[in-house]
Amino acid sequence: MTCYFSSMVRIEDIGHLPDYIIDIYKKNGVVELFPPQKEAVEKGIFKDDNFVVAVPTASGKTLIAEFAMLSELLKGGKCLYVVPLRALASEKYEAFKKFSDIGIKVGLTTGDYESTDEWLGNFDIIVTTAEKADSLIRNGAGWIKKISCLVVDEIHLLDSPDRGPTLEMVITRFRDINPEIRIIALSATIPNEDEIADWLNAKILTSEWRPVPLHEGVFLNNRIVFVNGEETIVKRLKRAGGRIENLVMDAIEEGGQALVFDSTRKRAESTAVKLSHLFEVIPDLIEISETLNEISGTETSAKLAECVRKGVAFHHAGLIHEQRSIIEKTFREGQLKVIVSTPTLAAGVNLPARRVIIKSYKRYSGNEGSIPIPCLEYKQMAGRAGRPNLDPYGEAVLIANRKDEMDTLIDRYILGTPERIFSKLGVEKNLRAHVLALVSDKPSRLEELENFFSQTFFFYQNKSTPAVIGKVVKDLTAWEMIEGRDILFSTPLGSLVSKLYIDPLSGNIFHTALEEKKEIEEIGILHLICRTPDMIKLYLGRDDYWVDEILRGVNGLTVHPSPFSHEYEWFLSEFKTALCLYDWINEEDEDMICAKYSIGPGDLRRISETAEWLANALYRIAEQMDHPVARDVKDLVTRIKHGIRVELLELTELKGIGRVRARKLFNRGIYTRKDLIMRKEELPSILGKKIAEKVLEQIEVNDV
Repeated sequence: MTCYFSSMVRIEDIGHLPDYIIDIYKKNGVVELFPPQKEAVEKGIFKDDNFVVAVPTASGKTLIAEFAMLSELLKGGKCLYVVPLRALASEKYEAFKKFSDIGIKVGLTTGDYESTDEWLGNFDIIVTTAEKADSLIRNGAGWIKKISCLVVDEIHLLDSPDRGPTLEMVITRFRDINPEIRIIALSATIPNEDEIADWLNAKILTSEWRPVPLHEGVFLNNRIVFVNGEETIVKRLKRAGGRIENLVMDAIEEGGQALVFDSTRKRAESTAVKLSHLFEVIPDLIEISETLNEISGTETSAKLAECVRKGVAFHHAGLIHEQRSIIEKTFREGQLKVIVSTPTLAAGVNLPARRVIIKSYKRYSGNEGSIPIPCLEYKQMAGRAGRPNLDPYGEAVLIANRKDEMDTLIDRYILGTPERIFSKLGVEKNLRAHVLALVSDKPSRLEELENFFSQTFFFYQNKSTPAVIGKVVKDLTAWEMIEGRDILFSTPLGSLVSKLYIDPLSGNIFHTALEEKKEIEEIGILHLICRTPDMIKLYLGRDDYWVDEILRGVNGLTVHPSPFSHEYEWFLSEFKTALCLYDWINEEDEDMICAKYSIGPGDLRRISETAEWLANALYRIAEQMDHPVARDVKDLVTRIKHGIRVELLELTELKGIGRVRARKLFNRGIYTRKDLIMRKEELPSILGKKIAEKVLEQIEVNDV
């Protein structure tokens, strides 16, 4: 694949941007346009057209989106940039902040689904996730109606069962709010871009050009067979030994870095440990490794730190966000030689490497067992190969055991076509929240709801609205969230549930339990939270018989199915998750919790964050019902947030004091803010000088 282009176009010659913006680009190293960017200018990116842009990773998608947004801002518009992940939102926010020098205000919002973030009304470019954008619409953020340009990054995620429906609804809601809104949809791989473009009434811009040529191949018998179009090139590796070790060392010895995709977390960690044995300790990485270990202090963190000392890291969702960020930054800076990751990294932040190695092309999928990954997933991983301005080429390598398997991999993946993207909106569980949100926003007839859904990608592909809308309306009516016959209205409960951004089924579970019981014990509240479809459930393993044994001694749960029912195993999974939270709020050691429940520190963080969000929703519903349990649940929200017992509530209200520092203070007889002031001379020895100063500043400002 060639990467040369016939005529260079300098940034100052495109003719659509004022000099002060041109200067910003030059200052940031943008001097000439890539071919896809040149084509975007020629096709009218500075005009009012919608665009679907499908070009490879690192080929200039973001700059094309910037051109569209700048064009809109110069006309007095306001832009929203939507991404799938918080980490990617932070990355784009940092990229767009370069425009702050010329007075363009850039904002970022990703959390607190109940907030309208009205402070963002004065910002020009706002970066967020699809879920946050959806919640902003539901909660009636005033500035939403001013959005005149919507950029959707990773548009292929319309196909995702988890994120796709929300993304599709965000696009449809914005088009309904502002029929003149301009939409720019971006992706590295969109197999049926013509359908998405037709749905969005958009121009199509596709290209296979890459700033770094991509060589795709299959490793077999100590050689890589690269297939580029009709040409086949064989590269024999000099080393003997394990396949992954050989492939990694070959890339590193040629001056590159390696990114290995493994199928599971355990395998990713095991592979990273094996690879770390190939290297000596790198002095410059010792401090970074210690920081990674200090962030969590768990067994997983210690293992990660030991790998990083030798220039190798593993990367998966079991790590805490701060750890993943440090790994990504250190790899970008070239200090790490190798990252071994689960496939989630392929759809996340931009992290290229000289050689991408797909260790296994199969994934475990429930009852289906181990099945081949989709071609689209392979293309996402392969697209990470090649570091712009550093590598003369990038290599994506699959691994085969036999000649016939190699031939299959070449046909299925290297020469294969990614699967078409299909809307996932038509499933009942995906529609409940969105139907309730529409009715909460505006009283509607059933035919008006159907008319709205006729604007969706689902309708475009199926030529009909989802068949389950009527059933969803009946369920929401039965759950006392909407009412009315000819015209549907949201009830106070329905409006609250929609604004809380929880599944209406979760709201119904909460509301029903509160109606049935006036008193709920602590473990019962935690289990109630874990019963909801919004809660992350822990896997029930073969050795988890202890969960059932504990359950037999527990009273006060809101439900308790028969041990002989088909629901019982799922019920035990919910209860296991509740026990994990119970240990967390009773200040059990984090490493012990991770070992006991077979989870990583990142999993524990996500479980506690999700539980905190749901506990707050339960509190708000209980408060609306004037339920006596509301006070206890309100305290529980804070306890889940910090992982503390009730006696530490007052101390953790102060910024900088979490579960560890609060317990240190309490054990020294410091229980309240007043105690902190009375014994302020002791605080530096307990908290450290800087933290002590910050804590006392908060108290002196607010309480004295």
